[in-house]
Amino acid sequence: MAQDMEAFTADVRQLMEELGNLLISKQLDYGPGNINNAFNGPINGLMVRIGDKFERLKNLLRLDNVAPQHESIEDSFMDLANYGVIGLMVQRGKWPTQ
Repeated sequence: MAQDMEAFTADVRQLMEELGNLLISKQLDYGPGNINNAFNGPINGLMVRIGDKFERLKNLLRLDNVAPQHESIEDSFMDLANYGVIGLMVQRGKWPTQ
């Protein structure tokens, strides 16, 4: 059991590092304005993006064996996880304002 928890912990840490690197890379590409300047504020903007991503994910899962043209199921899950991180950063006053 302890070995299972060690493997789980290592897997979580590796995935969190991967997600963090992706979020940092996208932040360099997009900057904070796409979140900060969203209609009705950053949380509303995130909710719209999360809703769009969720609908895309539902469609990809429904299509099952059809290869996506632009974004994989894994990409969608990674973006959803990072939207959660951005939401926490906004709530905690840690998201950059400029």
